[in-house]
Amino acid sequence: MMDVLSVSFVFSFVTAVVSAIFAVVVFRRWTEKHRPHLLAWGIGLALYFVGSFSQAALALVWSPLFFALWYWSGALAVAPWLGQGTVYLLVRRGNIARNIQMALILVSLMTLPWALFLTPLDGSAWHPGVNLTAIIDQVMQKGGVRGFVPIMNLWGTVALVGGALYSARLFRRKQILRHRMLGNWLIAAGGLLPALGGALLRLGVPDLQYVGAMVGVILIFAGFLVATQAETSAPSHDARPASPSLPRQR
Repeated sequence: MMDVLSVSFVFSFVTAVVSAIFAVVVFRRWTEKHRPHLLAWGIGLALYFVGSFSQAALALVWSPLFFALWYWSGALAVAPWLGQGTVYLLVRRGNIARNIQMALILVSLMTLPWALFLTPLDGSAWHPGVNLTAIIDQVMQKGGVRGFVPIMNLWGTVALVGGALYSARLFRRKQILRHRMLGNWLIAAGGLLPALGGALLRLGVPDLQYVGAMVGVILIFAGFLVATQAETSAPSHDARPASPSLPRQR
């Protein structure tokens, strides 16, 4: 049991600490710059913390509240909010990004009470250190709030990872701001790792989900720091493509 607990609790706890620090950094930057993509990323990272903290708690004790928060934040809301920050950077004209954010707000507000109060949860399959993804079908009935998860995760992952890859390719093609190119590669890799959780479960290595979530947020944080480092060799003209994954330095 201690081996299982060391995987599920320790990795989840580290993930919670890293995501909390990352969220504080991004929110602080948002208070200085008031850019909408920073707010969206800050919300996504705060949800990352809620999900990983709830997961750490559930490694020790059963709680319907923590399970509902873990599922709502980690499985449903994190990816689309992180992807929303990318949308704001990719789509700078018109109301497309704003309309998508309004849809996210509505879905988030609707599904939170649904997950917390209106979804029956059966904790009989839970035991300390159990892989939560492996027992979802026993704990929650199919349908209901779970119907939103595939669409939300697909959209968020495509926006975050696809946007980072697009930016990295632009920086590489223009041969400028190599640190932003590297930062976006790291973000793309970090965004993919948590999305591989279902595949790892089917391959019979479910505990690697915890490692993937932890390494994923660390890589995204590292990419953020690399891509936002001081630009000592920036070109004098504004030839920089907008980074859809990280805030621009001014």
